[in-house]
Amino acid sequence: MPKLEIKRKSQLSRQEVADRLIALGQALASGSEVELGSGGDSVEISVPEQVRWELEIEVDGNEVEIEIEIHWRDDPQEESEEKSPPPTKAVRRSRPRKSTAK
Repeated sequence: MPKLEIKRKSQLSRQEVADRLIALGQALASGSEVELGSGGDSVEISVPEQVRWELEIEVDGNEVEIEIEIHWRDDPQEESEEKSPPPTKAVRRSRPRKSTAK
């Protein structure tokens, strides 16, 4: 398949983001064909039964970033031959606590 890349950035309300994530989840749950679009561009893709999932949460001061990535190959044989990475451990950065003097 030729390379295709669609990227869109926009400012959305929390509810709009939730609606888009729910629509994607329902499309994945209902079958292997998923139509994704943004800003007038859309593409229909086939999603296999098994995929790789990546979740990254980064907190840096007052900025929080959540990245969700779903990966797969069109040839499931190639996918099963790859070694999956070891599970990652959650890293929690805590802020120093003020101690009270007794």
